[in-house]
Formats: sequence, C-alpha cells, structure tokens
Amino acid sequence: MKKTLLAVAIPAVIFSNAVSAVELLKTDEAMVDFYGQLRTEVKKLEDKDVTLNAGSSRTGVKAEYAITDTVDVFGKVEFGLNYDADGSDYTMKNRLHIAGVGTDFGKFSFGRQWVVADEIYGADYSYFFGGTALRYSTLSGARHDSLIKYTYEGEKFLLAGNYGLDEDDSNQELAELFLSSSVGDFNFHIGGGVNRDKDFVVSTDTVTPNSSVPEFTKEVKTTADIENTYFEGTVEYTFGPALIGFTYYNAELENKATGATIDENAYSLAGTYSWADNATAYAGYEYTEQDSKVLDTDGDGTLIYVGTDYHFNSWSRIYVEYGYADGDTLGYTNKGSDSFVGVKSADGESSFALGARVYW
Repeated sequence: MKKTLLAVAIPAVIFSNAVSAVELLKTDEAMVDFYGQLRTEVKKLEDKDVTLNAGSSRTGVKAEYAITDTVDVFGKVEFGLNYDADGSDYTMKNRLHIAGVGTDFGKFSFGRQWVVADEIYGADYSYFFGGTALRYSTLSGARHDSLIKYTYEGEKFLLAGNYGLDEDDSNQELAELFLSSSVGDFNFHIGGGVNRDKDFVVSTDTVTPNSSVPEFTKEVKTTADIENTYFEGTVEYTFGPALIGFTYYNAELENKATGATIDENAYSLAGTYSWADNATAYAGYEYTEQDSKVLDTDGDGTLIYVGTDYHFNSWSRIYVEYGYADGDTLGYTNKGSDSFVGVKSADGESSFALGARVYW
C-alpha cells in the first residue's frame, strides 16, 4: 500500500522501509540496520494465466552517524529482486544508493533515489492496481540515478525538492518542488515538476540496403526529445477510523522534436477504513482524460479498485485486491524495447491479486 501524506513526517521515508530492522550497530552516536521485505504475489489478469512471483522483494543496509549535536550523516544501499529482461530468471539489482547529511536547516541526500513526487505521492492506497492518475512517473519511473534532494521540516509544514543531473544527457533532466502541511484533520500538498529525456528511443528498425544481399543489414535508431511537465494538488481528511483523499493532476507530455503534445487531466478519489486494529479496507476511483490537438486524437482511462489487508503482527501481512480498468491512454511507444511511455489499453478488464509480505 502506498504511503499517505502524513504531512510533516515525510523525511522519515528515507529510513521508513523496515518495520523490524535487525540492528547491526546501536550507540548514542551511530545506528546501522539490516532490513528487507520478502514479498510473494499471485495475480490473475484478464485473458492471462495465473502468475506467482516475488513481487518486489528487497533488502538493504541503512546507517546514520551523529557528527555534532546538529549535524548527522546517513547512507542507504538497497537491492531488489527482479526478472531478467527475457523473464526467464530472477536477478538482484540495485534499487537505491544514497548518501546524505542532516542539519537544523534541512536534509540533503545524493545518489540513486526515489523522486520527491513519489514520496509525497497522492490519493492512491492500493497495493497493486492504483496510481494510474498520478502522472509524474511517465518518463522517470519515479527514480533518478543522480538525484540531489532537499527536505526541510517546519513546525507545521514540509518543503521538499530535488534536481536530477543529466550528466551530458546520459540521464534525464528532472526538477521538482512540493509543499506539504496539515490543518486539524486535514493534510494537503501541492507541487509539480519537469522531467525531460533528450535521448528517448521511439523506434528501432532493421533495414536491408541491398535486396540481393539480404544478410547485410544495419540497425536504424530513431530518438526523440520528450518532456513531461506536471502539477498536482492533494487533500486528505481523517475522521475516526476512516480516511478519504482526493488528488488532481495536470500534465503535458511533449515531443520537442515534432511539437506533438498530449494534455492530461487526472483525478483520484480514494479512501480507507480500519475495520479492525490490524486490518484496513480500501477503495479508489481514478479517471484520466487526454487530448492531443497535433496528433488529432484523444483518450481516457478509468480504473476502480477495492481491497483489504490484514496484519498478523508488526512484521507480516497479507492483502487481496480487485481492479477494473476500461479505456485507452495516449503516449509515445518505445518500439525498440517493447515498452511504452503512457500507453495503455483496457476494455472492461477485471484483475485479481493476492499478496503477502514479511519484514525484517
């Protein structure tokens, strides 16, 4: 389940993965923890066979040292279990690699890390199918390899921003700024960002320059300069054991080479209800509408999900979820790797999933 706003607690995200981390070192000046999540997921998608896989299991080490009474240094390295490109086997890949410093004037972190928009997130409380109306990760996938991040926590607000180094266009350009706060039982945040990929591969073709020599071929690679500009606002209201949240996203996906644009307006309405001390039910409705005057086309997508989780204790849980998707969303197709940027199509499709996690 994705994080809620919890306005003035976001800096803790850097070290919040482990519920029951194993302490490798604990003194007044230092902390080193070994943590992880073992995940197992069963899914049944429309017109697909049932799958059983490792979800996104991960493990890592985090550390924090006090230099003075007002200055700390911290670090984190995390690895995740992923399928190979051909889906034949699992491999361990680095997910995060962070070093940073904390002061009375805020926290600075550097390296491979999740972007601020992903840590702030929005009104999506699902484990599996939600998040279609949160439009920040279209190009970045919510992570940057060379990110500089800053967070400042005030008494009633939190300011967070980041900047991704493009390193001679080997990385995407990325800049974001968000403000989060709370008033009574309301949490809210506003913000946005710009994400640009100057070397996005839109097609890769093999051609035969001479038909009399068919084995003589060369690869032709076509690239595009794609930019995603996004803004959003989210509000959450907590009452008793229930929470309701709403997010509005506006984004423009532009091909700088051709001038083609896709304008997006997206809406998320979701809620949770704690039906027991150790269990929470949740549901959400997401709608994304898109329009492209240059491409002379439009699209819209609807997603509905409902589910619940059950926590056996602080270090284990199970969860089950149903999702319904309908509609088409626009985007740019990366034919070279059979992946897509923003492109999805569903015709009244139902999906089911069951998951379990063990933390340490």
